[in-house]
Amino acid sequence: MQEISTLASSERFQILSLDGGGLKGLFTACFLAEWEQQAGRPVSSSFDLIAGTSTGGIIALALGAGIPATQIVDFYLEHGPSIFPVEAFEGIGLARQAIGSRYRPEPLENVLDVYFGSRLLGESSTRLVIPAYHAEQGIYIFKTAHHPRLLVDCNERMAVVARATGAAPTYLPPLELDTGLRLIDGGMWANNPVQIAVNEALGYLAVPQGRIAALRIGTTSEVLSATDYPRDPGGMGFKQVSLFVNLMMRGQSQGASGGVRHILGSERFIEVDPLVARNDYRLDRLSDALRGLARAEFRRTASELRERGFFTHVATPFTPSNPIRGNHHGPIQASPA
Repeated sequence: MQEISTLASSERFQILSLDGGGLKGLFTACFLAEWEQQAGRPVSSSFDLIAGTSTGGIIALALGAGIPATQIVDFYLEHGPSIFPVEAFEGIGLARQAIGSRYRPEPLENVLDVYFGSRLLGESSTRLVIPAYHAEQGIYIFKTAHHPRLLVDCNERMAVVARATGAAPTYLPPLELDTGLRLIDGGMWANNPVQIAVNEALGYLAVPQGRIAALRIGTTSEVLSATDYPRDPGGMGFKQVSLFVNLMMRGQSQGASGGVRHILGSERFIEVDPLVARNDYRLDRLSDALRGLARAEFRRTASELRERGFFTHVATPFTPSNPIRGNHHGPIQASPA
């Protein structure tokens, strides 16, 4: 079989997958800013399909909207502290989180309304797949009109899609668009959406397996020790719930990446997700150290990305299958906490 790095750009189908992780998305944005500086062109021009969950979904939408990665970095630095404000006492936030949502949704919603404006998902310059979760019915994926059967989502505002995929349970309330339609964070089932993206390429887009290459960018993974999971982790305290959630999300991510590696092989699948010490970074606290970590990680992986053809690929121009008609959703209406 011909190696993916030797395929002509017109034959190669390149995927970018962006994990969730709250304000740890600063790492992703900084990594992509380094990419754009190295490549000399927008990240979106290098990928035929971009998938993103939660904070990764917001970044994916911004890339599709033509926003430079350096401006996405600024988004986190300027607005992160207001989206997840620091409480005077940590216990107050934990108490709110135990009975409802820790943070009010209005700061995020206001920022997204200004940031994306009236842009519709169908105006994206590249194919997008953005997972969310229907609180009552289950899996809910926003998609651009990259197939004739995809008729509806292209008319949804990017700000609404971003708010839906980023509605992290216990941190932010669901987004209620209509009665019976409450959407929460896509990280509930696809915090690492790389398998979804590859399935989309193989299924809806009918891309031959041998033409697909994928890059997954995580938001760091914590190193776990044997003592992190007690012999009897019973109870439903905050510590136990947090442990279970972290393990479930880690397992989902490992399963998604493992499945894609099995399909594409190590030559056509690269992951960027540095290991960090426990509690170094939090999804609701901005850390400037992520900027340096992203730069170091890009420096470490740049040669491999170039050798495997990720830098040199130019995506085929995306032509949507369905026209944009506009929709009824105006500025995001905040759901009660």
